Amino acid sequence: MKKHRFFLPLLLILFVVASCKSDHVRGSSTNKDGSTEPAPLPPDTPLDATVKIYFENTLSMDGYINGNTAFKDVFRDLLVAVDNEDDIDLKTEFYLINDKLTPTNFGVDNIKISEKLSPNSTANEGNKGSSNFEEILNAVLQNQEGDVISVIMADFIYSPEEEPDVPSALNKLRTYTQNAFLKAGKQNPDLVTRIYGFSSDFKGTYYDINNKGLSGITTRPYYYFVIAPANLMGVFTNNIASQLKKAPGYHNEALFTSANFENIPTEILTATANNGRIKARGRDIEVVSYPKRGGLEFTVLINLDELPVDDKYLLDEANYKLANPQFTIKDIGIVKGKNIDFRDQDVIKMDPSTLVSISNKKFTHAILFKAEGMVSEDLKFALKKRIPTWINRAHSDDDRQIRNDSLEKTKTFGFGHLVEGVSQAYNRQSGNDEYFNITIPVK
Repeated sequence: MKKHRFFLPLLLILFVVASCKSDHVRGSSTNKDGSTEPAPLPPDTPLDATVKIYFENTLSMDGYINGNTAFKDVFRDLLVAVDNEDDIDLKTEFYLINDKLTPTNFGVDNIKISEKLSPNSTANEGNKGSSNFEEILNAVLQNQEGDVISVIMADFIYSPEEEPDVPSALNKLRTYTQNAFLKAGKQNPDLVTRIYGFSSDFKGTYYDINNKGLSGITTRPYYYFVIAPANLMGVFTNNIASQLKKAPGYHNEALFTSANFENIPTEILTATANNGRIKARGRDIEVVSYPKRGGLEFTVLINLDELPVDDKYLLDEANYKLANPQFTIKDIGIVKGKNIDFRDQDVIKMDPSTLVSISNKKFTHAILFKAEGMVSEDLKFALKKRIPTWINRAHSDDDRQIRNDSLEKTKTFGFGHLVEGVSQAYNRQSGNDEYFNITIPVK
């Protein structure tokens, strides 16, 4: 009898412990709507992986690591976030990269590498006098084997050694970068690249197109190029980049992928933010009556939760393509509970009938379409894979006047050509330049 009395409580304890473990879901993260509901990782996500961090070891980068800077603050945040990742076990490898690839940890724990990174500690490693990024990217991509997340930290100022013809050099940069990513894509078609733009205080010498050293420039942009298979990129984006983007110096991001997204869920709203009367018959629209004033307007909800693109990109109508010239995009918003937070208009509360129709569905964004005159063709719209406008704003073709030009100080020489090479490679690999294409028949 004593054995039985002991055995029953033991079973209860084991049951409770097992129940607690089963409640944990790998992949808790922040969703597009701001919620933090557990999001299961893709089934092919590995249990462990390696984060290879590359620091561009050139003279132009010394100003970012000279004492305490915002650059080193973000780098420290990266090291800590990788070290504390819970969903998968991440191992950190750190490299100095120029014409030479030098693995090092400066003899300290990984989370303290940022404290040891300085002009003195990097002085004698490789040729610090030039920045040949097509070769740097090629070296990183060749080192991208297995379950690896690569992070390149650099100012990405193009400065090839002994290259007198600058326009020709910039064309080579684009072409050779495209070639490097095409080769990597053949080996791993699932490879994704993200670019994160930051700015930092700068305590060093700036070298212009003529390799002339300039002092007195105190703030400069820099970038993280992150390259990883799609499953690992999801972990980095949700759990690590989300922390880096909280830094005061964070500005923008860009995504490059060969993936195409199909079967995007949509819902046609017949009673919210409309002008004119329409009926929804499945995914079709029937125009009951046109408005007496202005053009026909109606709102379409879409669920872009699976699309790994940031809201800045999704809320820019320039990134969309409409096949029917009768239609234009009047506004784009984010679905927040019972409301739509449009970019240009006030927050609009969804009609009760709308809330009933979408009660068991999830939508993240809303697009308000406008049609001029009588509609004679279906609505066809697509989200383009294009280089974000901030990349063009960050690009410079001539930086010789940077000391006296405040706008030039926010730019990066040759950056647009580098990113064009990346974009062209991904679009060529995917066979199209669209994330998705949706058709809504209009009757």
